Amino acid sequence: MSKEEVIEEGQEGKKSGKGLIIVLLVVVTLLLVGMGIMAFLLMSSHDKDATTDSTEMHASAEHGDDNPDEDASVKGHAKSYSPEYKQFEPPAPEAAPSYFVMDKFVVNFNGEGKAKFLAVDLQFMSYYEQVVGADGEMEHLRPILKNDIQRLLRNQRFTDLDKPDGPDHLRAEILEVARKVLEKHKVYPDLIEDVYMTRFVMQ
Repeated sequence: MSKEEVIEEGQEGKKSGKGLIIVLLVVVTLLLVGMGIMAFLLMSSHDKDATTDSTEMHASAEHGDDNPDEDASVKGHAKSYSPEYKQFEPPAPEAAPSYFVMDKFVVNFNGEGKAKFLAVDLQFMSYYEQVVGADGEMEHLRPILKNDIQRLLRNQRFTDLDKPDGPDHLRAEILEVARKVLEKHKVYPDLIEDVYMTRFVMQ
């Protein structure tokens, strides 16, 4: 074999070795890029699912999270609400309302020289017997409710209550006070639908 043939074979061997290295580098680069793209797609998909789950959880935690698509005749007066509150068996669709009767309130208030006492009788209405029943949540909270409502009544003014809508504003304030007490004790506040004054006297 001549010297020139040996040199040519050596050069061809070097070329094929370099070509093999280049091919391997291209394959490894493509694999890394492919793995990066796959990882990005998986992470994006996971983040999307997490965002959806978070949105669903937030929605379920809102007050009055009612499903508008659900048949109202089947659902009746049942309410769905966040699991952070105590959960109660929902009332039957045809359930009648129940009432929690408070002790009679007679308090000194800001009568502004026209009255000395404010007398009010209250009944809270709910479709959840577990909240307003004889052994319900409000019965256990009766002393707190009485204290907070008395404080509210003592701070009323004759001129505000003497207006045509005065008693209605007072009812709304009493309902808000009661709902705050329930919420503080992990009872969903909107389970109390309304409050009614069966007596309202300023004298």
